[in-house]
Amino acid sequence: MDALLPAPRIPDLLLRPHPARGEGPQGYLLRLAAANLMTPRDLQQMGLSFHPDALRQFQLLPDAALFPELHAHVARMASLQVDSSQAWNQRQARYCPCCLADEPTWQAGWELMFFDACPKHWVWLVDQCSSCGQPLSWHRDEVLRCQCGADLRQERTERAPWHLGLLSAAMQQLLNGQAVEARPFSYSLVGMKLDQLLRLIRYLGAYLDPDAGPKPLKVLHAGSIEVSWPITSLAAEILFDWPRSFHLALSQLQGVHSEQKAGLNVVFQNAYAYLYQGGLREAVFSPVRDAFESWLTEHWKGGLARRNRRLAVELLSDVQWIPGKAAADRLGISMARLRHLIREGLLEGQESVSTKGRHFLMVRKEQLDVVENELAGEITLKKAIEILGLNKARLQRILCLLFPSARRVNDQPYLPWCISSSEVYALAELGEDLPKLGQLDDHHITFAQVLKYWQWNADEVVSLVEAVKAGDMAIEGLWPQAKGIGRWVFHRQRLQAWHQTLESGRANWISVPELAKVLGVKQQVAYWLTQNEYIRAHKLGTNKDIGSRIRKVDVDRFLCTHIFGTEIADRVGRTSGKVRCMLAELNIYHLRGTSIEACRQLVYRRTPALDRFIERHGEGIDPTLWRESVRKRQNAWEQIVREQEQPFPEGDFRLEPP
Repeated sequence: MDALLPAPRIPDLLLRPHPARGEGPQGYLLRLAAANLMTPRDLQQMGLSFHPDALRQFQLLPDAALFPELHAHVARMASLQVDSSQAWNQRQARYCPCCLADEPTWQAGWELMFFDACPKHWVWLVDQCSSCGQPLSWHRDEVLRCQCGADLRQERTERAPWHLGLLSAAMQQLLNGQAVEARPFSYSLVGMKLDQLLRLIRYLGAYLDPDAGPKPLKVLHAGSIEVSWPITSLAAEILFDWPRSFHLALSQLQGVHSEQKAGLNVVFQNAYAYLYQGGLREAVFSPVRDAFESWLTEHWKGGLARRNRRLAVELLSDVQWIPGKAAADRLGISMARLRHLIREGLLEGQESVSTKGRHFLMVRKEQLDVVENELAGEITLKKAIEILGLNKARLQRILCLLFPSARRVNDQPYLPWCISSSEVYALAELGEDLPKLGQLDDHHITFAQVLKYWQWNADEVVSLVEAVKAGDMAIEGLWPQAKGIGRWVFHRQRLQAWHQTLESGRANWISVPELAKVLGVKQQVAYWLTQNEYIRAHKLGTNKDIGSRIRKVDVDRFLCTHIFGTEIADRVGRTSGKVRCMLAELNIYHLRGTSIEACRQLVYRRTPALDRFIERHGEGIDPTLWRESVRKRQNAWEQIVREQEQPFPEGDFRLEPP
């Protein structure tokens, strides 16, 4: 019966050279075809492939017992061709001329995608013949010669970057089934497979290139050195300097969309989803996701919604760039004030515009702590309204009277207010130890009712507050249904009696010309100070020809919070012009009004910086001249009072600086 079976097929090959250890599948088949005056396509039609069974069938493998390493190499290459088919460069051949001159076999590493440099000689691989200028084909007649007949071993080589040679060495180790060294790359390749490394190279080199195009992973002619070397160079640089270079690449991509409002999917396109749902979702790529999320918390200037389930909740709370509205709420300031802080360089901000023209402001969170400490003693007008329980219109009229230190940001008329938080809270806490009344008797009235029904002007309201602070008007309790200082409960008849005696003496107020005499300035300067509300002036009637009056307490407030340039000059022993130039170098400027007309005399707001300037430059200067001007101011006030034949009020102008 055995005689009826067909005889075994005799290999149709004249020469049967064995594969070399480390030789690539396509390189061996080309060498085998050239030895038999055939083409690789002829071998394919014969059913010959780089597989242990096929090679044994054609008697192309020696005994396994004698050459176990060769059999293991062939089996591994055959397995990788099936399991990692995308890892092989099937279209274009490349090689190292130095290695080919040393040993005339085509190495397996040369047949891999992104294997661009020789890890032995540190030169770029060659994939184009310098004689004919054509790409090197797998269908040529000889292994050592181009299809034009030029000797491939004579090609000139160029030095490759050393980190690119290290990347090729890691690829060759994975190709041979060897363990990858943990060094010198900063990114650990330990435990990674060959196809995983190639995916990582493609991701880092293509996705993180700003000029990669809309579909970075679909690289046209990726087997060409001209196309692949930018990808491998960027990937090797990032892997060697991980994660700093990775973060720099992400920041560069973000900078492309810095002028417009864009989310993660717009800025990084599929590079973001590829980490979580694409080719890098395995656990071996967790360092990439960790580095990406670390960059998000530190440098991402867009919004992160909690509905984004790819990111951990902890990451959303650790992000360093937060919306401007959240930053303003945390600091207790308005958006206008926040933008001013950014312009002044105190905060780092990034503003973008959406496709619909909406503006989005992002602020760096870590800088808020420093700014928060600087603004700890200040609150906004909105916050003061909330604390004191007054409406906006009322508080705006009495703000500078209640809180003389209140100022606008940078002393500009249309910027937000900055109010001392300690002064506001001290006023709001007056009477906290008094009992809270459950009901109001007929002889009781709350401060909120006074403001609503009695129609007091700003001067009368402030006078009552000052009387309460001085203990001249007693609070009998607190009314819980009101807010802030509106909770104060007074005895109705006592409050009316106090109001009838309010400012009945002529000695408590002066006219604008008299103010000029008191301050020792020209009348134009006095009118400028009252018109720009640096000194509070009260009209005596509705007729425009009737003058205004200035309370002594308002003059006292002004002198406590402001100082004339002539006084500074007297105290430091310089001229007023020199003082103005010296203060301008310290970013300390004189008062500016809301109108075009400027003040004819230099006036400065007292600040710690100005006090330090006077103290530093006033050492050794005789204060006699300055004290004389202050005494003239005191004498002018006393003379005005005597001319009116009124008793001189208690208290006088301060002769010493506050």
